[in-house]
Amino acid sequence: MISDLFPSALVRDAARLGSLAGLNLLDTPPETEFEDIVHLASTVCETPVALASLVAGDRQWFKARVGFPPCETALNASVCAYTLAEPDLLTIPDLTADPRTRDNPLVTGEPFIRFYAGTPLRAPDGQVLGSLCVIDHKPRPKGLSSRQADGLRRLARQVTTVLRERQLNVEMRAARDALRVSEERLALAFAAAGSLGWWDWDIPADCVYAGERFADMYGIDPALAAQGAPLTAFVAGIHPDDRSWVGERIQQVVAMAGEFSEEYRLRHTDGSVTWVLARGRCFHDGDGKPLRFPGVVVDITARKAVDAARFAGEARLKSVMETVPVGILLAEAPSGRILMGNRRLAEILGHTTLYASSSNAYGEFVAYHDDGRLVEAQEYPLAQICGGQCKRAAIEVLYQRPDGERRWIAISGEAIEDEQGGTVGAVVAVSDIGDRKAAEAQQDILNRELSHRLKNTLTLVQSIASQTLRNAPSLDAARDALAARLIVLGKAHDILLAGQTDSASVDRVVQEALSLHDDTGRRFRVRGPSLFVGPSAALSLGLMLHELATNAVKYGALSVPTGCVTVDWTVDGTGAAAEFRLDWREQGGPPVRPPTRRGFGSRLIQRGLAGGDVALHYAVEGVQCTLSAPLAGLRVDV
Repeated sequence: MISDLFPSALVRDAARLGSLAGLNLLDTPPETEFEDIVHLASTVCETPVALASLVAGDRQWFKARVGFPPCETALNASVCAYTLAEPDLLTIPDLTADPRTRDNPLVTGEPFIRFYAGTPLRAPDGQVLGSLCVIDHKPRPKGLSSRQADGLRRLARQVTTVLRERQLNVEMRAARDALRVSEERLALAFAAAGSLGWWDWDIPADCVYAGERFADMYGIDPALAAQGAPLTAFVAGIHPDDRSWVGERIQQVVAMAGEFSEEYRLRHTDGSVTWVLARGRCFHDGDGKPLRFPGVVVDITARKAVDAARFAGEARLKSVMETVPVGILLAEAPSGRILMGNRRLAEILGHTTLYASSSNAYGEFVAYHDDGRLVEAQEYPLAQICGGQCKRAAIEVLYQRPDGERRWIAISGEAIEDEQGGTVGAVVAVSDIGDRKAAEAQQDILNRELSHRLKNTLTLVQSIASQTLRNAPSLDAARDALAARLIVLGKAHDILLAGQTDSASVDRVVQEALSLHDDTGRRFRVRGPSLFVGPSAALSLGLMLHELATNAVKYGALSVPTGCVTVDWTVDGTGAAAEFRLDWREQGGPPVRPPTRRGFGSRLIQRGLAGGDVALHYAVEGVQCTLSAPLAGLRVDV
């Protein structure tokens, strides 16, 4: 039975289920595109499990999965169903603590999952199909990092792109099938006796003799048409908007003894309109005078409807191609002649579509492998697929744009097949992967920096823990003090990790360090110039301010509702002689008494910044502390 906490109406929503059924995804074999996405999700989010889950009416089925053997589960074991109602990422740090999931059989039993983060998977029409999720067997109190969450969202959008491409292929096949059927029907219509009319115009006598079908088409009594009627009687049946130009064409053909082949409309007495194709030829006598003008006319209304449908399909295809967020190229097989490219492709490549006449001309696309080799024409996925080498192909290249810029792009293609499975064309998607390549290039640098910073942080944490436990009056007091100090340390690290450089803003460090103690939002008056310091200085400054604020809460200005603290910092001097100075001043608190003993917090404050000085004054009206240090020392991380 589905849990009462589920968005059951959305789970069973007819429009949503119809969209899911229309994609023909359920119970299909594994596909590389989806498998790649879940593996990337697992890697980016550093989880052992990643799933592309589709929530049907009575189960959840996994189109792709990593680290999770079953291909589907019952809905009572689904966590992904909760993402259907979520506008964005759903994160459950501890599944055992959440009332929606604590009784889930996958939580209470094998495989004992504990952490979940999932983002909705949307169909091209916007309906929510399920979730792209990552799962861990351990709780994650902090959930995903902002970078991991962004990566998971992007991968979910990539699933929608893949679905849109699949749908595009389906629509192309459907349009091709519809055109074939219409052409067959048109051939039958031509073959039917009732669709063909004939005429023979005796020009000197101005007498048009016509068959019964022709007479019916033009609104003439068949008996009169058999006996012959003037041309004007038949011209009256032509649509008023076409009558003038058709008359001019008849006059030209009569004058030149030429051929007549025109499509135009007929309007009938009931107001209906049909299209006809009229073909004939004018004959002159030996003296060059017009003699006869015979011909036939065919009702082409059905063909015009087919053309309109085809044009509409092509317009719809073009519209779809122009809205997809990736570049698209279509080519025919086996020649490889390029038929169409969209606007996004031009944005990526820096030029309009190159309508190569064959795959041999793909050398006009200038691109390089990562080792610097020029990409040969036959290496492109379009050439491989159109040449019959494979049904799917992909490549990543450094593309040379006309403006001289080189961009990393990914090209992935798939064959367009006929009813017998033969390749009749190919479609490729072109994506700009410059950001991903840049991220990969930065990964080694980040790993080395992370290792260095982790060592420094572990040393600092060890020192804080040792000193806190050594000086704490009780285990509870030690736990609270250590937790608060580590929170401040974590906030300082967050500031460093969120920045674009290996430094932190003094203003952010001050604000984050004091935020734990600002119960009203008006306790602190903070001001100072924009200034950035290195990692070590940021961590030390955050911890020192935390200790000052903790003492103020216990004994000083922050121990009473009316107390407040002013924090100012300045930079005195210039160049190598520049000095950083920060002043802490408490006001409105109880009379201050100097402490009788120095705990770890006091010693931490007295240690100062980067070899600088600390002046701590216990004035009766409030504690005052001045921190000073050479500015150059604060900007160097050792």
